[in-house]
Amino acid sequence: MSARGQDGSSATEAVIKRWDGLRIVGRRDFPGIAQSAGAARRWVLEVLDGHATAETLETLELLVSEVVTNAVLHSDSARPGGLVTVRVGLGGGLIHVEVIDGGSATSVPAIRTTDDDSLSGRGLSWVDRLARAWGADHDDEVGGAVWFQLAIGQPSGRDPLSSP
Repeated sequence: MSARGQDGSSATEAVIKRWDGLRIVGRRDFPGIAQSAGAARRWVLEVLDGHATAETLETLELLVSEVVTNAVLHSDSARPGGLVTVRVGLGGGLIHVEVIDGGSATSVPAIRTTDDDSLSGRGLSWVDRLARAWGADHDDEVGGAVWFQLAIGQPSGRDPLSSP
């Protein structure tokens, strides 16, 4: 698989473009285990304490948990010694969160169709509905990255459990 972003640029170009105008306020590695979703969620909320509204932090908490869980479940980060890296940035009235995993030869981040009885598969649908922007990139050497952005103080006005 080639190293390409969603817009066809190289993964490195996509990262540079994505972080333009943003200030990194935190970066942390977590083990590729299920419990890391909760640890990452708590860490991101600590990093952003005082930088966003309560509603934005609540949405952020949900999305970080979903994206880190997906990184652990669907990438090579779950292998022994695997890591999931979370980076947080601020700029232009936005919170930017990026989750980098070990990549996968068999799994690519995608929104799945679910029904009311589905027990999983809703994570990226929530990201798509609640984030101002989001995307995914893959680099054969680095792995995969799923990122999303939220407005710092603007209520989303959308409930992830309701219909569009």
